[in-house]
Amino acid sequence: MKPFILLFVLLSFLYSAQIDEFANGVGYLRSYNMALESAKKEQKLIMLLVVSDYCPWCKKFERKVLENPLVKEAVNRDFIAVAIDKNSDKGNYPQEFAAVMIPAVYFIDPKTQKSIYEVVAYRKKDEYLLNLKEALEIFKQNDKL
Repeated sequence: MKPFILLFVLLSFLYSAQIDEFANGVGYLRSYNMALESAKKEQKLIMLLVVSDYCPWCKKFERKVLENPLVKEAVNRDFIAVAIDKNSDKGNYPQEFAAVMIPAVYFIDPKTQKSIYEVVAYRKKDEYLLNLKEALEIFKQNDKL
């Protein structure tokens, strides 16, 4: 039993290290609370990315879409982005965003901490850029109310 527990702990650290590397590479935070604090200060929408290292579609989404220079620029300009591992980060973000299907992206209003727009499953770059634009437009409309 002890070897199994040790293996599980070791794999959790490896998964966490991989998402840390991705987040650092694209400029995403790794703490929901830090993202919330920054979003409130900067009056920006939170982009909460929920992934897992065992998910091949998550890896494809990260490599082909989120690491794309156009997407990276749009996200870092208009949002406070935070990357969460569905399994290893449990308890470190509101569980209402514990996605059943991944990859999942929640666009969260920092004032209400409610999702105003969601993207679930893999999207191609051009479609995701439209999703970013739509989420931002909804946020700006809600802010005017």
